[in-house]
Amino acid sequence: MASQGMVDGLAEMLEQRWWLVALRGLAGILFGIICFVSPSVAGFSLLFVFAIYSIVDGGFGLAAAFGKARRGERWVWLAIEAVANIVIGVLMFAMPGFALTFVFLLIAIRTIVSGLFLLLAAMKLDGEHGRGLLLISGLLNLAFAVLLFAAPMLGLKILIWWIGAWAILFGILLVALGFRLRTAAKRMRR
Repeated sequence: MASQGMVDGLAEMLEQRWWLVALRGLAGILFGIICFVSPSVAGFSLLFVFAIYSIVDGGFGLAAAFGKARRGERWVWLAIEAVANIVIGVLMFAMPGFALTFVFLLIAIRTIVSGLFLLLAAMKLDGEHGRGLLLISGLLNLAFAVLLFAAPMLGLKILIWWIGAWAILFGILLVALGFRLRTAAKRMRR
């Protein structure tokens, strides 16, 4: 029964912060659109754009982790993912030469970490709270990471399009999840 209480707490936290999930999705969609509209600019600034995205995403993750900690819920794994995102973003700013050399590896590693945590979250939720969307998001992240590892020498433009497509699809799923959580929260209040 303690497990059910944890699931209910996670669902309640997500319902209350549905807008953070949707905002995270909108940031991903915007990032993806930039990749398609201006691949040369995105290619030149990919390092810095992704660093900012990782830091912002980590900030949202920390906000969610602190909220869970205040309620006495498990928060450590969420905080670890958030801190990893922030550290990767800061390292990309602090050591751009190093980061440019390994940017694809960093993106793939970050995407694997995010995908695994999304799959873990999907295991804890029921269908009403977006289990399917979280599962698809996690699998999409893992598939994208496999593509980065499998074809690291493809042209930068193609890689930017992959990143753009991933960001848009992931963003759409998060926006859909955010609004599904909002709907679930409204039903619970009735």
